[in-house]
Amino acid sequence: MAYSGVVPAVVPAVVPVMPPTRAEWVDGLLRRAIVQGELAPGEKLSADRLAERWGVSPTPVRETFQRLAGEGLVLIEPQRGARVAPLDARSAAQIYEIRLLLDPVAIHQSVAAGVADSTFSVEVGEAHRRLLRRHRSLADWHEAHRQFHLVLVSRCTNELLVRQVAMLLEHSQRFQVAGIGRGGVRASDPTQDHVALRDAAIDGRAADAADVLRRHLAATLAAVQASG
Repeated sequence: MAYSGVVPAVVPAVVPVMPPTRAEWVDGLLRRAIVQGELAPGEKLSADRLAERWGVSPTPVRETFQRLAGEGLVLIEPQRGARVAPLDARSAAQIYEIRLLLDPVAIHQSVAAGVADSTFSVEVGEAHRRLLRRHRSLADWHEAHRQFHLVLVSRCTNELLVRQVAMLLEHSQRFQVAGIGRGGVRASDPTQDHVALRDAAIDGRAADAADVLRRHLAATLAAVQASG
């Protein structure tokens, strides 16, 4: 073939997205089913039934039981097997007490770092818009709520802290889906708290964001404690 003198365009290589491993896929399915209330608190878990349902062998299901037991989402008892960890107001209060210590630190670091990242404010705004949309179910709203809070701490450079916050958010979502604390009287309006968190994060006001989140969590804790 004769050389035409035209330099061919360089086509960038397509980097394939690695699919999750079988264990990661099963982990996500079981985790979501527990957090969103599809599997009820205290419900017995059968590795064989879940494996058949998801088209996998029982081995990755049993491995997931062990991982989620380490996070407090699954309870494994000798001679009785695995079941979804039960819920009560006492354990809910303990979760929010820990969140009051960790979440304000994480959001302060995240918002402070986000000032230098133009995409942070965009992600916060979009996560808040998703929170305000009409959702197909209450569980879907709770998932959007969890994602909003995760975005707020997404620029925190302490990875261990972010992992702890994310784990506690999953526990919190379980309590919210179950309605624990819903009947308590709150000292603040959650909807307005979310607006204030969005604005403080977008404006780069780290201290304000931490203060708003601290009040938000304290109000939730008080409502949980009042519910008994």
